[in-house]
Amino acid sequence: MHPSPRSWDSLPDPDAYGVRQLREFLDPWHPRASIESGRIEETVVDPQRVLDNVVMALHRLDIDLDSPSVLDPATITTAELAAMLDGDRAPQLIAHVLNTAVRLMASRYPGPAARDPFSHQYDLRHLTPPAVDGDELALARDLFNRRLAAHDDMAPADLAADLAPYDPGGLVRVLAAISVLYCHKLVVLKYYEDVPGDDPPRPGARGPA
Repeated sequence: MHPSPRSWDSLPDPDAYGVRQLREFLDPWHPRASIESGRIEETVVDPQRVLDNVVMALHRLDIDLDSPSVLDPATITTAELAAMLDGDRAPQLIAHVLNTAVRLMASRYPGPAARDPFSHQYDLRHLTPPAVDGDELALARDLFNRRLAAHDDMAPADLAADLAPYDPGGLVRVLAAISVLYCHKLVVLKYYEDVPGDDPPRPGARGPA
């Protein structure tokens, strides 16, 4: 698998990847963030486009909580997620999600509720049960609270030591928990804040499972 920006000394072989895939991948306005040939080692991923798609997903969730989540295949494919969780890219991805989520909430919901931390008793497994264990949930909650308390963005290096003990599966579950916490936070903000142009929250509005 080759994480790579969209600059090439030579273009990927259209016979291997398909002309349509390659055209979409090279189009700077298209959301396609990877091309696949059917062999995982030949998958090419554009990390920046993956991050751009994650940002769009966070914005869509603010508008409609039934939109595809950060981890939905419509946002990030399995191959793209594997590439982003390989090596030192996991802190970059998770920091990007946290920074974008908090910046979005702080700008859209200027009241103090946007910065309220999650309490240590806030166990989302009793609300929207994701497949996370207690340690993964505690880490997701701690990272979210640290970013809520900070005025500046978190750097990937700020998370590296916290994420180092986790394998890719554990990192996916931490990211899933962060995504659910974000959706739960949005529900609270939509109930407590009056944002011009927003419809009242729908009963039973949910975050990603």
